[in-house]
Amino acid sequence: MGRASTSSKEAFNRVAWTPPEDKRLMDYISMHGPGKWERLAKELGLNRCGKSCRLRWLNYLRPGIKRGKFSEDEEDLIIRLHKLLGNRWSLIAGRIPGRTDNEIKNHWNTCLAKKAKDLNFTLPRLQKEKQSPSSSTSDN
Repeated sequence: MGRASTSSKEAFNRVAWTPPEDKRLMDYISMHGPGKWERLAKELGLNRCGKSCRLRWLNYLRPGIKRGKFSEDEEDLIIRLHKLLGNRWSLIAGRIPGRTDNEIKNHWNTCLAKKAKDLNFTLPRLQKEKQSPSSSTSDN
């Protein structure tokens, strides 16, 4: 068992998802639950790979996903969490209900990185301590 190779002759649909495809995916998941994405894609006949189905569900169709503009409070929280955690988008998304890691990452790269730069935002850098040769020897 393993993943299908990318060199297989089967061509997947690479265009935007259509509303009927979304509905079929949502109906299937409501009946069977999420998971086993490769099998789901084949059973539905979507001509999509399992990864595409999984990402569509997680980032767009899952209940509780918050779509639309980010509030000022959300943006401030993202900036503070990014300063604390860096580019660990899934950890940041876990602290902002309804937003996905992908959406937060895209918003950071398109809008907030510039705003953070204007605020003189810098990531804390770890400084390596340089040991002098005399401090590395033991006192005897």
